[in-house]
Amino acid sequence: MKILHFEKIKSTQDYLKKLKNPKEDVAVIAGEQTVGKGTKGRSFSSEKGGVYLSLLKLFPCKAKDSFSIMQSSAVAVCKTLAAFGIKAQIKWPNDIFVGEKKICGILIENMLSGEYVSSSVIGIGLNVNNSLPPFLSDTAISAKEVLGEELPIDSVIATLLYNLYQPTTEYEYKSLSMVLGREITVLRGDGTSLKAVAKDVLPNGNLLLFSGEELSAAEISIK
Repeated sequence: MKILHFEKIKSTQDYLKKLKNPKEDVAVIAGEQTVGKGTKGRSFSSEKGGVYLSLLKLFPCKAKDSFSIMQSSAVAVCKTLAAFGIKAQIKWPNDIFVGEKKICGILIENMLSGEYVSSSVIGIGLNVNNSLPPFLSDTAISAKEVLGEELPIDSVIATLLYNLYQPTTEYEYKSLSMVLGREITVLRGDGTSLKAVAKDVLPNGNLLLFSGEELSAAEISIK
């Protein structure tokens, strides 16, 4: 694996997506991002002191197993935080929370080739020592806030990269879920909402409700 460090960059995710014919996995790590990318086209606050990392994995799995990339990435972040004394949970499918506040976002972008994922760009924005904008104070948190002290950024990055290459299971992902068995509010794209109880996360990544309905991340968000 090749590792590239930047003090400041527009977007680690975009940098990797522009690489021509990479021959090995590549990780891009930035001290700051000026155009951080979140899911569904949202921006991601990327001030100095956080961990902003994108990892390009070549042929990580078959296309039918593509949710395993999200699954293993989310577990890797939780394991990394646990190594520094922070208990985190997964808010399906791709956000990491401590308590009721978000500490990390994950963005997965896959390229397909036949029945395989030819490459996957795994983007991770983890709030470590960075200050958060005032408008995020009610919804987001940093490791520094949780622990009351700063963490060594290089150690966090090294631990995260290590965990991103460790095998994980569906059981691990589900055991870290903060939605399974809980009543949730499903906010649909058409503006309607419903109360439901989450039963399971299926192998394809869909959320199964106790009503029998399946939800995909592209269709809903959870409040």
